Amino acid sequence: MRVKPRPVDFFDIADDFECAFLGSLGFSTRCIQRHTKLTHSQIGYRLKKAAIRRMDYRDGTSDTATAVLKSLRGTLEKDLNRYLKDMDL
Repeated sequence: MRVKPRPVDFFDIADDFECAFLGSLGFSTRCIQRHTKLTHSQIGYRLKKAAIRRMDYRDGTSDTATAVLKSLRGTLEKDLNRYLKDMDL
């Protein structure tokens, strides 16, 4: 006999919220699986239900992507410059 799936609850179930959070930051399904107990299908269902499109983050069109770029740009530029100098490029 098949077990009835539980309802999705982003506010009371930590794995559901974590799925939405990581998905909104553009993380892969595999990464979300490592941080939650959700299956590949469950992750896809929850992201679709929350209308989260990872591509919006990845292509820089989401508000979250814009905020991350603004807040981390200085730090990331320093790290990248140091890395490129170490690589002798």
